Parts: sequence; structure tokens; C-alpha cells
Amino acid sequence: MKKSFLGSFIFATIFAMIISCILGPVFGAMSFASAFVKKPEGAMNMGLNKEVWIANLKDVYIETNTWLDNAEDLSQFVNEYQILNFAEAGAFPAVYLNQTTDIDSVEPTETPNAIALDTYDSQNYKIRNINLSTLPYDKISFYTKKSAEAIRLKEALAAAWAFTPTSSGALKIVMPTTGDSDGTGFKKATIDDIQTLAAQMDIAKFPKADRNLVLPPKMWWQLINSNEILKGQIQFQQKVGIIDPTIVSWYGIKIHMYTHGVGYDLNASSKAALGSALGSTVVDCGFVFCKNEVFRASGNFDMAYLAFGQNPEGRAHQFGFQHRFKAGFQRAAEKYSAMLYAAADDNV
Repeated sequence: MKKSFLGSFIFATIFAMIISCILGPVFGAMSFASAFVKKPEGAMNMGLNKEVWIANLKDVYIETNTWLDNAEDLSQFVNEYQILNFAEAGAFPAVYLNQTTDIDSVEPTETPNAIALDTYDSQNYKIRNINLSTLPYDKISFYTKKSAEAIRLKEALAAAWAFTPTSSGALKIVMPTTGDSDGTGFKKATIDDIQTLAAQMDIAKFPKADRNLVLPPKMWWQLINSNEILKGQIQFQQKVGIIDPTIVSWYGIKIHMYTHGVGYDLNASSKAALGSALGSTVVDCGFVFCKNEVFRASGNFDMAYLAFGQNPEGRAHQFGFQHRFKAGFQRAAEKYSAMLYAAADDNV
């Protein structure tokens, strides 16, 4: 300790004399004194700013598509050509009462339905190798997952549009909301609307099992707030965004919340084109589907990948995905479908 102090004293004296000669005695004295002032830990590095990175990436919220799980999955029937083949059964035979003559015959015929799966391609990501070495997170892994997820989101939107009837017709119900004004020029969705919808489906002899109604968030919350039973039971829901059908068992309809973006064109009295922006004439709507009347089918899911070592020009990892997928009705003419749209409030 004494040797250390003596060495420091001699060094400080010599250094202070040099400073005095150059800058004057005042600066020399300050230099001498500073040699014996205790520095805070890390003081030698105070001029260097160290960057600290959190070892993950913050991404946008991705809405789950649990409602699509309620459509019949026909993926196992997709053939090697990525085509789904199924047939619609023929009509019932005639039934005679107290027939006294020979019974005639009829050969049943089916309506074949061959559907080619659509092709979804994600844009390629290009990640330069020079930017990867200092990152604390796995950038390639993150964007690989994000690329595949982008396709899934696009497919869910396409399925929502496909399950929505184009317009009213045979075994297709299109009805407006009838609630009070929502303050923006439209009528709210209410529990009475759901009861009317269920009654119309019963009258039209829709399948009673596995009925599903998918509503956009605004209409979904209007419905919840119109009924004390639904409002009080939300806290017991096991799946976010889904009302358990046992809560509204007298309707027999699962009611899902999903931002699907499907609109109803008030002027054309039909479903708006895919991707149409909502406004004064294109309004929010919900759609009904019965599980065994619609389908979803997933085919090949392939990744196109060009590694850094195979990319002499880009010096980067490049990758993207391609998926074969289709969703729609199992029968022709959108049978057993329904829509509930936000009606215009004429009093506004």
C-alpha cells in the first residue's frame, strides 16, 4: 500500500509540474489533487455509450382465427394435384301412400364438385448476412415464422368472404340489424336480431347442429351489451372472443368475434367486393355458417429458401412460403348461409 501510494505521489508530482509549465500553476495544482480523488466505478469508460438490446422483437398483435376451426376440415381428401373432389347427393325418392300399382324407379344422380386449391405466395424476405452477427435475437427464425403467419392471415380473410352469402335467395338469409341508433348512422345488433335469425334458419330447415355466427368487434359488443346474460358470462369464457353456446343454448349458435373486413353494399343489396372499404354505403356485417355445409382444405405448404452460401450476388438469406388452401361451401349456390348487416338509421 505504501509503495503504491509513493509511486502515485511521485507520478502525480511530475505530471503536475508538466501541466504547470504548459497551462500554469492553477491547472497544475488541480491535476495534482485529482490524482487522489476517488473515481466512481467505470469512470474511465464514461465517454463510451454501450447499447443494450432486448433479445426479442416486438410485433403487431395477431388476431386468432379460432372461428375457422369450426368449418369442416377436408384436407385429408386433397389429392396430389391439389384438387378436392366431393359430390352433392341427389334428391330424396318419392314416397307413395297406399299405392295399388307397381312402384316406379328412379336412378339417383350426384352433382360432382371438383375444386382446385388456391395458391398463396408470400413476398420473399431478404436478410443480409453482414447484419446478423451482432444481433441478440434470431432474425431469420423470427421472419420465417412471420412469413408463414402472413399467409394464414390472408387465408382466414378469404375464408370469411367465401362463407358470406352474396345476396338473399333459396336457403340464403340476409337480414338487417334492428336495434337503437349506434350514434354513427346505423342500428345496433341486439339479442332480438339473433333470435330472429335463429327462427328464420329453423323455418328454412338449416342444420341445427354446429351453427356459427361471426361478427366484427363493433357488432359483437353491441350484442353483448344488449343482453345481461351474455354480459355477465363473459368473465367465464375460456376462449377469448367466443361466446360458449351453452350460455345462449336456446339459440343454438356459437357467436365469434373476428375482424374479417367483409362488407354489405346497401346500394347493391349484396355482399361487397373483397377488400372494399367500409363507409356510408358499404357497412359492417356478420355471417353464419354451419360446420358440415362449408369446408377448409389445406394442401402443400412449401418454403422457398436461398442460403447465404448459394447467393453470391445478394450475400443474403432469401426465403418465402407457398401454401395451397381453399375455403368455401360444400354445396352449390351458397346453400345454408346467412348474413346480418348493420342497417342504416333513417332517423339520423
